[in-house]
Amino acid sequence: MHKKPVNVKAIIISACVVIAVAVISGLAYMNWYEANLEAQRIELAEREAQAALAAALAAELEAEKARIAEETLKALTVKAKRPLMEVNIPAPPPPVPRQNILDWQARNPDTIGYITIENSKVNYPVVQGADNDYYLNYTFDHIKATRGSIFLDSTIDYDPYNLPKHFIIHGHHMKDGSMFHNVARYKDKKFFFDHPYIRLETLYYDTVWRVFSVYVCGSNEYVPPMFRTDDTFLAYARKTADRSLFSVDMEFAAEDRIMTLNTCSYEFNGAHTLVVAKLVEIIED
Repeated sequence: MHKKPVNVKAIIISACVVIAVAVISGLAYMNWYEANLEAQRIELAEREAQAALAAALAAELEAEKARIAEETLKALTVKAKRPLMEVNIPAPPPPVPRQNILDWQARNPDTIGYITIENSKVNYPVVQGADNDYYLNYTFDHIKATRGSIFLDSTIDYDPYNLPKHFIIHGHHMKDGSMFHNVARYKDKKFFFDHPYIRLETLYYDTVWRVFSVYVCGSNEYVPPMFRTDDTFLAYARKTADRSLFSVDMEFAAEDRIMTLNTCSYEFNGAHTLVVAKLVEIIED
């Protein structure tokens, strides 16, 4: 049996075809691989860019939080340093000055008011000096005389816009019936109840006071010009009412104001008569 001759040409062609296919496949694979690798690089770059952006945003957010926290702290610190009243509310305009007092002040700038007790000789301007000695010995017109003046105690912190808590007004008990002679007469029961009201006109207010107490004490007895607390004031007012020679039904509140008229008396050496009244009306006319 004879063997068929080998077709070398066919073999060569087949081999070339196989090689060509292999080359083409290899090139295709290489192209795919490189494309896939580039896609991975792009994806990685995008992820890195996103991570960097996220980190930048996070840093910016933290910086903003820190800024807000710092501003908040500053605001709280500033607020803590502010006074309780942050808005200054303008005070209401003062009442119109009373011409009667202006006229007296033209004669003597120390004038703080004018006091009257109806149906009595108490009808005088009231002054206040730097101490209690001057007007004890000098008249309203600065003339040295025994009768002196009717004067507000120098320890009273007098403000014409705001009536003090306690007016303490002094005057001599003159035997001719002048000055505070009639104040001493409050020890008489009939006079006490027939003259229940004292009128004190100040620069801005015309006030009416109801007498509720009269008593005698020594010249060295302390009469407080002011009170540390409302309770102290109320205790003093009630004690003063209890000391009265005559009883008056009188109630007291923390916002009340009182007036004490002080004059010499003759029950014993250094005796003084004190008449005490409570503010009950401010006349608006």
